Amino acid sequence: MRTPKALNLVLAAGYALGGFALWSGLSAPMAAFLLPTALAITNALLRGLCMKHPVGESSPATVLPIYDAIMLRFTLFMMAVHAAVLFALLGAFSAREWAARIVPMMLGATMISVGNLLPRTRPNLAIGIRTRRTLADRAAWIRTHRLAGYVSVASGVVIALSAITIPKPVGTGMVLVVGPCALVGTWLLLVMSRGRRAHA
Repeated sequence: MRTPKALNLVLAAGYALGGFALWSGLSAPMAAFLLPTALAITNALLRGLCMKHPVGESSPATVLPIYDAIMLRFTLFMMAVHAAVLFALLGAFSAREWAARIVPMMLGATMISVGNLLPRTRPNLAIGIRTRRTLADRAAWIRTHRLAGYVSVASGVVIALSAITIPKPVGTGMVLVVGPCALVGTWLLLVMSRGRRAHA
């Protein structure tokens, strides 16, 4: 199965932005093309894992559509970051208060979008919380990713709203607080859910 056209278009837009930045006077070719290239390579490797190494009852037909949807959202976010970095290097964002809020807002929106997709993933070696237990037990995988989806959506809402409403540097720095809290929260939810099943 080929990489979806939408993902290829986003990567092509990233390369086009890099070319535009070089044409506009950017003197760093690596900055212009490194991120799109890294994403293209990463996607090729992860899609290969999905296709060549199915896990349990999962098959490429069940894993790839959700993988592609998640990867598209992640790539959109990274290409938006790529654009923000290039325009900042070209001086387009100098002395603009709202510029520092862009990336946290986009990160929050991406976390919300990906969080909504996580419960639909199935055991695979490319994306998700891949532990010995979740890869061996489809029900454990689904349960784990449902909880992780809730945490991701809640964290994305907090990050996006903080970036919009709370003054700098606290609002834009919320990602440094929410990220670790989300990891700890996911772990606690998983531990509590296991405890409830053990007593049931």
